[in-house]
Amino acid sequence: MANPQPENGFVKLANDIWNELIRRNFTKRQKDILLFIWRLSYGCNLKDAFIPRLKDFETCGVPATHIKKELLFLENSQVIAWDKDEKLFAIRKNYDLWQISPVMGWDSERFNFLIHQNLKRKTSQNVNFSEDHSESTIQEDNSETSQNVKSDFTKHEDLEAENFTKREVKSGSIPCGSKAEGVSKDMFKDNFKDNSCCYTPPGESKPEDEGIPTSRQGSVPATPETGADSIQDQISSSDIDYRMAMADKYLRRRGKGLEITVADDQVIDELIKEGVPLQTALDGIDQAFDNFKPKHKWDEIRTVRYCATVIYSLHASRQAADQSAVTAESIQESDSAPQPDEQYNTEDLQKMLAELRAKQGG
Repeated sequence: MANPQPENGFVKLANDIWNELIRRNFTKRQKDILLFIWRLSYGCNLKDAFIPRLKDFETCGVPATHIKKELLFLENSQVIAWDKDEKLFAIRKNYDLWQISPVMGWDSERFNFLIHQNLKRKTSQNVNFSEDHSESTIQEDNSETSQNVKSDFTKHEDLEAENFTKREVKSGSIPCGSKAEGVSKDMFKDNFKDNSCCYTPPGESKPEDEGIPTSRQGSVPATPETGADSIQDQISSSDIDYRMAMADKYLRRRGKGLEITVADDQVIDELIKEGVPLQTALDGIDQAFDNFKPKHKWDEIRTVRYCATVIYSLHASRQAADQSAVTAESIQESDSAPQPDEQYNTEDLQKMLAELRAKQGG
């Protein structure tokens, strides 16, 4: 019968790291890789793990065809450090740099509450354990034990809560998956609570703006009460929608990856500054992937900049078509303009006067 005990060996890992492993949206394969590396590094009292062959990752259930792809993704996401020459792998402890989005249902307040509830259960179990002693021993020791346990627990609970809360509040960096300026962590928190990212058109809002992210609430026409700040919020909101739509379209057509790179985000910034319409940009991405002909099995579209060439060409052609349509419309309007009445000669005027006189005389 298995009876594992900590004194026989354990992985010494900070609770903050465990919290982030739960909070981030890792896939099962990625979590298996992280646990495998932790066991071979921290589990052996080492800072990194020596894994001589990539095929060794099959031990934790990752298929051979996906090992390198998952490792490169975790490395590019700043989650692991990979020394390819020395065959060393390590988990980066600075999880503020991890470029992995949070899970949809994450609620830090609820998670903190669950931790406190289980710390209280630990205390109650320690108190109930003393019931196996005699009644007199319980009366003598229970009060003293409960006071000591309560005091120790209070200190431990306050310390745990303080550390956890500070870690959550201290993280003021931009959440992973969003590199746009002006995107706060509160925006993602509100989105997760509402389970919706739907845009509310100007002039329409939910009752008391319930569940609407902070950046969305500013998307209303400016009034004397709101001032210029609301206009800035509206502009930022439209830019964020543009970025999100572009990133989503590109990643879906590419069929891999969870977020775009910094270079890709800069290309989207250029498209916004050039005034390229969003629909034109999306159509350009579709055309780029539809017309792409790989030269070999590893050939693929790897950057948004490749699509930008097609997007700018499509934008220029549509501008030219719009200009031609405007010119043709103006010519048509000039042709259909009413012409001045034809001049009557003297003979026609005399006939008309004669007809009028004949009618009057009759």
